[in-house]
Amino acid sequence: MKKDQIVRTMCEVAVFAALGYGLDMLSGLYSHFLFPNGGSIGIAMVCVFFIAFRRGLISGIATGLIIGLLQLIGGVYVSGLADTGFKVFCQIALDYWLAYPMVGFAGVLTWKIRKATTGKEMAIYIGLGCLIGGLLKYLCHFLSGVLFWPDDLWGVGGSTIYSLLYNGSYMLPSIILCGAIMVFTGYKYPFFFGKEKGFDKAVKESETAEAQK
Repeated sequence: MKKDQIVRTMCEVAVFAALGYGLDMLSGLYSHFLFPNGGSIGIAMVCVFFIAFRRGLISGIATGLIIGLLQLIGGVYVSGLADTGFKVFCQIALDYWLAYPMVGFAGVLTWKIRKATTGKEMAIYIGLGCLIGGLLKYLCHFLSGVLFWPDDLWGVGGSTIYSLLYNGSYMLPSIILCGAIMVFTGYKYPFFFGKEKGFDKAVKESETAEAQK
């Protein structure tokens, strides 16, 4: 990778990490009363998805990690069951340091997106990437809920059900919302993800060239 491209990538990671943090804080303001133990329905993951699909897996993970670290500035939700330093560390790691970096794993499909030959194919891979990254983040919050946020009112095994439902109530809508935004962006503006021109234009140019032969 050329030096100027490295600098450009670092700048994009920093900008989108800051934007993602801002969007996450904003969604927290209007979701606080719905999710008193943390979590929100928002589009902050879009920033990680965008960098992951545009710059690759490592850049996506780095963007998510920066967002997770920035979240510590605004304070964290710590469970009363995290009664030792080690437990506090593990809970914060799952909910903050690991959750957003996991979103960056959407970048495992970046090479598929760049090789897509149609808008439909590109949209499918973008959607799958968003599903992978979103579900991995969901998994982190789910594990944190099972280990550190059990609800005794649910009875035996209740913490698993509670965590599945509580975290799913905000993660699933967020995954769908962010996935829809990214699929639309990729389909309408494929050059954001390495395509020099739209698919429709490329097809028309190809058909014109064939007709002129």
